[in-house]
Amino acid sequence: MPLDPEESLAQIERDVRQSADRAAKMPAFEATVSAIRGAAWSSARDVYVQVDSTGRVQTLRLGETALARGAQRLASDILATIVSAEKNAHAATIDAVSELLGEGDPITEQLRSTDTP
Repeated sequence: MPLDPEESLAQIERDVRQSADRAAKMPAFEATVSAIRGAAWSSARDVYVQVDSTGRVQTLRLGETALARGAQRLASDILATIVSAEKNAHAATIDAVSELLGEGDPITEQLRSTDTP
């Protein structure tokens, strides 16, 4: 079936508008994502971790009881708490981006398909 030139032109115009709208949202997207944080407490509530949207640790707080458990256990608790904070940051990123760009946006879909630790 041959392409309808008017329909093709209309699709191109829709695509251009969509691209322009998306480009206009990019500064807000960058600001939103850079402000996202995920936080978590250890099960004993004596290790606290906060990470940014990329998973980089921004804050690490240790209680005295955490130190008393010994190095091996403390290291394990810190790593597990970081993983929890990363999952929280990832979920917050998905929520913020889907609100800003929409559920069907390719960036939102990519974030949803990305595995978290």
